[in-house]
Amino acid sequence: MLRLGLRLTLRSGREAFVRLAVTTAAVAVGVALLLGVLAEFHAFQAQSNQPCWACTSGDPVPSTLPASGELWNNSVDFYQGQTLTRLGVAALGADAPVLPGISRLPAAGQYYASPALAALLRTVPADELGDRFPGTMIGTIGAAGLTGPGQLAVYVGYPPTALNAIDGTQWVTRIATAPAAEVFTPFFRYAFGFGLLAVLFPMLVLISTATRLAASRREERFAALRLVGGTPADIRMIAAVESVVSAFFGAVLGVMIWLLVQPLVAGGALIGTQYFSSTVTPAAWEYAAIVVGVPVIALVAALVSLRRVQISPLGVSRRATPKRPTLWRLIVLALGVAVYLYGLSVTSHQSIGAATYPGLLLTMVGLVVAGPWFTWATARLFGSMSRGAALLLASRRLADNPKAAFRSVTGLVLAVFLGTMVGALVPAVNATEASPTNTSISNVLLDQVGMSGPAATRLLGGLSAIGGASVYPFYTASLPAAAAAGTGGRGSGPGRPAGKGGNGGNVGGNGNNRSGGGVQIGPGKALAGGATVVSCAVMRELAVLGQCAPGVAAVQTQDGSMFGDNPLYNTQPFVSASDPAYRGSLAGLPLQAVLVRVNSAATLERVRTYLAVNAPPQVSVGQGQSPTPPRTFGETLQIRTQRADTLENLVYAAVALTLIVAGCSLAVAVGGGLVDRKRPFTLLRVSGTGVGVLSAVVLLEAAVPLAAATVLAAGIAYGTSVLAFVRLAPAGTAIPQLGHDYYALMGAGLVIAFGVIAVTLPLLRRMTLPGNVRFE
Repeated sequence: MLRLGLRLTLRSGREAFVRLAVTTAAVAVGVALLLGVLAEFHAFQAQSNQPCWACTSGDPVPSTLPASGELWNNSVDFYQGQTLTRLGVAALGADAPVLPGISRLPAAGQYYASPALAALLRTVPADELGDRFPGTMIGTIGAAGLTGPGQLAVYVGYPPTALNAIDGTQWVTRIATAPAAEVFTPFFRYAFGFGLLAVLFPMLVLISTATRLAASRREERFAALRLVGGTPADIRMIAAVESVVSAFFGAVLGVMIWLLVQPLVAGGALIGTQYFSSTVTPAAWEYAAIVVGVPVIALVAALVSLRRVQISPLGVSRRATPKRPTLWRLIVLALGVAVYLYGLSVTSHQSIGAATYPGLLLTMVGLVVAGPWFTWATARLFGSMSRGAALLLASRRLADNPKAAFRSVTGLVLAVFLGTMVGALVPAVNATEASPTNTSISNVLLDQVGMSGPAATRLLGGLSAIGGASVYPFYTASLPAAAAAGTGGRGSGPGRPAGKGGNGGNVGGNGNNRSGGGVQIGPGKALAGGATVVSCAVMRELAVLGQCAPGVAAVQTQDGSMFGDNPLYNTQPFVSASDPAYRGSLAGLPLQAVLVRVNSAATLERVRTYLAVNAPPQVSVGQGQSPTPPRTFGETLQIRTQRADTLENLVYAAVALTLIVAGCSLAVAVGGGLVDRKRPFTLLRVSGTGVGVLSAVVLLEAAVPLAAATVLAAGIAYGTSVLAFVRLAPAGTAIPQLGHDYYALMGAGLVIAFGVIAVTLPLLRRMTLPGNVRFE
């Protein structure tokens, strides 16, 4: 039977060859897309698990420099919205550990740059970037020291005494090798998991649909085989061989397609992140699992398709009518929504929503389980309102087998669900953070410099000399003992916590809570009992950050909100009319921070370069702490929104892939349905039914389950999104609205789906010609 099955599959006429080719192509598309998703996930995992040298936590430098190890000053800078990791290093002995990506430590006056930074240094004016790094570039940093080919990083060599004089320098004897403790890594890992499921499940449906292609015609051939002595076991063997061969060819072809497009995928940034090309590839065992697993799935699908059919020597003598879907199918969907609501109830503003993921996953499964019931209910509804032959025929057939009708649009359901949730939440979150105040000061740079005396005076003078830059200084002053013993910052704005920073009161991302009464004048340096002092003339230039009381020349405040990294708070009024006046001279006060308004991107980089050379760097204080580089309020907002945009890109990429797979599945299902019904359609046409009526039947059979599934998935997704936003967004925030990107993506998917159906209509006209009434 094995040899006969192979012969019937490969050499039994044009119809069998076309069926083999269509099935192979459909499976190849699904396999190639699945390999692409696995490759992106593998690259993401490789990046997430990469040893984090920047997470190294050293010890304070001894008063006498040791004879072993090295000195580190790890800081972060910015260039055109990109983070630039900068490490000042000085070897103290021959055993100084070597940084990853280089063969030896840079000596004083030398530095290594990442390939992306080296390319910029060759083209960007020195006063905008290159002057930040003293010395000569002697090489580039290898992949072992970088998170991706586009990362900006530099290792700068210093004399030990010079580096030790810079605030925040540490003594390091061992470089960290553990992965970075990123709070958003689990978030994106969950998102990848949902994206993988969103592609995997429709691909399985596609394989199942493709291997069942022209099932009725195959059953007629199986009946002929029974007539010449074949047993039911023989029929199952032949059907299994047909399915396994086509699926195996499709899996191999899909692997070949992926290998051809892999360089293009590796060179791009499908979800906003570019990975090293060597990591954008599935593991060897994943290739093997797909080449073996896809034929096994096809085998199971083929055997299941014959489970309800008994082939006799006289034909298909009995076909079990599928049972009507019952309301019990809604239980999984209701349970998923309930689990999601519970997870939402225990989700806080500081969490990343992990508690809602099980409910979302269960809801997606519930949509698939409940889909046939909604298809049946929609078909009955349309059937009761039918006024024409096309609608009556389509509704009766859908109601007879709603499972088969819904199967071809399963992928579209998941795509609509995921796309609707992301399309509703991400733009709403970004719009909430992008306040009008933030927009008005988006070109204002903030840097906490922590300087005093002549150095502060020279810094302000140098910044003011840069063309296109307006400088606004903020100072530090000590408070009376009674005030210093108070409860801290008062917080600006109704209902806002005192000293609210970006992450629970984080000032400048360095883990020092501003609300405790101390004033952050630099990383790790807080003046107990201090206050921020600012000229009211400066505040008139920065009106959106607050106003002084009339007649006051300067004020002092303990509100630390401006120094946070959360756009919801750092653009709120920093000064108010209730702030006490400062009567002393500002000239002798320590310079806490500077705000600089710039008129162009080039001016911004010149200002940043001047600060990097003339102001102490903003250093990190160990693993899990975030250094704050001099950056604009607009860049702070960009950093926050990029996380949401990355999630949006990830899910939209999964949705786009799902739409492609679902379109192929729909094409196979519609084409196979036409082949299966060649005889009844031809007889209907011969008996006087017009081609337009038959075309309408085909369109309605695909459109009804598609419409039902789309409305169901979009409604549940939008409802859950609104609940999440209401639960977590600040009071009074507008309900999220779906944006143009969502409608464009979903509209394109529906157009593709109906376009696929329309392509099959010319086939219907040809195959139902009256001359084809003799089938044998």
